Amino acid sequence: ADTLQATEWWLYPAPGTAAKVAATLRARGDIDPEQVLVRGETAERLHNDPLGAGPQSALLAVAVVAALLAAVGFGVSTVGALRERSAEFAVLRALGAPRRQLARLLAVEHCLLVGIALAVGLALGAVLTRAVVPLIVLTGQATQPVPDVLVRLPVHSVLLLLAGVAIGPLLIVAALALRRGDPASSLRVQGGE
Repeated sequence: ADTLQATEWWLYPAPGTAAKVAATLRARGDIDPEQVLVRGETAERLHNDPLGAGPQSALLAVAVVAALLAAVGFGVSTVGALRERSAEFAVLRALGAPRRQLARLLAVEHCLLVGIALAVGLALGAVLTRAVVPLIVLTGQATQPVPDVLVRLPVHSVLLLLAGVAIGPLLIVAALALRRGDPASSLRVQGGE
């Protein structure tokens, strides 16, 4: 039989008028200004919160460092594979294989390896980002934010990151595949002279 007292009111002002409505309500003497909450102000406060910004900055730094390590790893792997196969290519060049054909063979092989690694890394990164980011972003009171964290992976930035990781190994392959080498000296080294 008791009636419930309203403890909060939710208002939906016309687009662009939320700040004006909030200012009007805060100016009233019978309402505590701290109790007037505006979605945009709350979102801005959460976005600029240093406790939440720290982990976000750390995640960005980790992503950049991981991309650099991947690019260096691809580069070292590429150089090692090309040095290991230099004797094979010396034999093929001595038998008359065109340098361009060998360069294309190397480019296709390493593009395939880099492409598969980037695809697996992209999938794993997307899954880990969606799993980890909501767990480490906190409010100023060290609680999970309400509403939940919206995880967005900007396609343009992700493509730039992938291109940055792939460009190093591909340039190394192109430089080493097109360099002039003497098949005779490579074959002498292979033969033990």
